[in-house]
Amino acid sequence: MNLLITSAGRRVSLVRFAQKTLKHFDSASRVHAIDMVPELSAACHIADYSAKAPRVTTDNYGQFLLEYCQSHNITIILPTIDTELSILAGLKELFAKKGITIIVSDQSLCETFYLKSSTFDFFQTNGFKTPWIMTDLLTCQYPLFAKLDNSSCSIGATKVESISEAQLLQKSNERYVFQELIIGEEYTVDFYLSREHVPIMIIPRKRLEVRAGEVSKSVTCKDDTIIDTVKQLSKSLQGGWGPMTLQLFKTQSNQLFLIEINPRVGGGYPLSFHAGMDIFQLILLEALGEKLEYNDTWENNLMMLRYDDEVLVHGHRI
Repeated sequence: MNLLITSAGRRVSLVRFAQKTLKHFDSASRVHAIDMVPELSAACHIADYSAKAPRVTTDNYGQFLLEYCQSHNITIILPTIDTELSILAGLKELFAKKGITIIVSDQSLCETFYLKSSTFDFFQTNGFKTPWIMTDLLTCQYPLFAKLDNSSCSIGATKVESISEAQLLQKSNERYVFQELIIGEEYTVDFYLSREHVPIMIIPRKRLEVRAGEVSKSVTCKDDTIIDTVKQLSKSLQGGWGPMTLQLFKTQSNQLFLIEINPRVGGGYPLSFHAGMDIFQLILLEALGEKLEYNDTWENNLMMLRYDDEVLVHGHRI
């Protein structure tokens, strides 16, 4: 049961969670991590083994990944960044024939949620409220909220106060999408979909503070409206599998506006882990052929306050 975390970067907590759970199942299990620059990846230094990987978009990435897994007896791969999801989803069947499971949703679903525009279409088609995309910037009401169609970690996201600001953004990058500005409490929901695309655990997290696009302060909330919405949403996520994150706003009138879905483990997942959602346990149980049942016995009102920590590498030379 060796597991590989790709694009490991700073995901130290994720590596440690995996190590703890895997070694509980089998003390011989090891957690591997790969990154383009592993010597500068804190997570790679914490993992049992690590290696340098080519950029995920290069032609030889799939071959590298397969050879690495076969030479290190990797049976499970967990991707972590948006750009690799569709690529790894396309490799899922080939790897499965080699006895390697990639925990990722179907390729069509990954491609849908990679872009803000197609995510908007998905929510609209399936009857969920979502901020409207403005196509006529001259006549729409300001302020708006702008973000790049294919961005992650809130890169490029900004409030737009006027048509002149919107036009400047458009000129700087034609991939900007402009949406109505929703005012409300912001939530991220961690949930896990089984192989049958059924939700097994759903944990809403209220975002109290965000730093560099990733939550730094948040608290778990057993909000029935949000949980019921995710259950309903899951019925539309045919092809979804594994850890998922949903971002939404809840207005003062208790309306939910769904913003985006990331079919992967989220950056704020450590709070959900400590609240009771161990995705690695769920992954291993499914790998062992067990049928998962819905579980809502997680800790409510658990607050996470993140801070910077250090990984020291003695005698290292770059």
